[in-house]
Order: sequence, then C-alpha cells, then structure tokens
Amino acid sequence: MSQTRKKIRFSWPLIVLAVFYLYLSFHALSGNQGLLSWANYSDGISSLREEIDKLQGEQVILELHADQLRARHLDLDRLDEAARQNLNVSHTNEFVIWLDESP
Repeated sequence: MSQTRKKIRFSWPLIVLAVFYLYLSFHALSGNQGLLSWANYSDGISSLREEIDKLQGEQVILELHADQLRARHLDLDRLDEAARQNLNVSHTNEFVIWLDESP
C-alpha cells in the first residue's frame, strides 16, 4: 500500500499538468479567440471588405456631386434641374414629367 501512495504522490503533479494542458488546448481550439473562430473571422472580414468597396464607390459619387455644387465648378444643367425639382418652377410653354428615381 505504501508503494501505491508513493506512485500517487509522485504522479499527481503530472496528472494536474496534463489536465491543465488539456484545458488550455480545448480553449485554444474552441474558445472565443480559438482556431475555430478564426475561420468565422475570415468570412466576416471578406464581407466587410465588400461593404467597404461599396461604400467607397458611393463616396466617390457623393464627392462628385458635392464638387458640382461648388461655385467654381457649377453645372448649370444640374442647377436648373434642382431648381425645377425643388421649387417646382418651369417655363409656361414646357411640359414637365417627373419619373420616380430609385436609389
């Protein structure tokens, strides 16, 4: 019986260390920042990059529109169109047909 106690006494640190390593490896694989979560992160990154590209395209269009509204680059056709649309003005001999604009 004393030999069994000696074996247990000398092997319990090894058992504790093995359990600790199992605990760490489990969380390294399946934790919030584990290896399995990295696959989901890469999918999320690709979808966010697509959204960034889309928003940058919209930004270019809005910057162009803002440049056209500046006094030194004033587009008279755009000014005329905006005046007719917002102020509901037209010449007496004109027919105005407004179409629904979908963004």
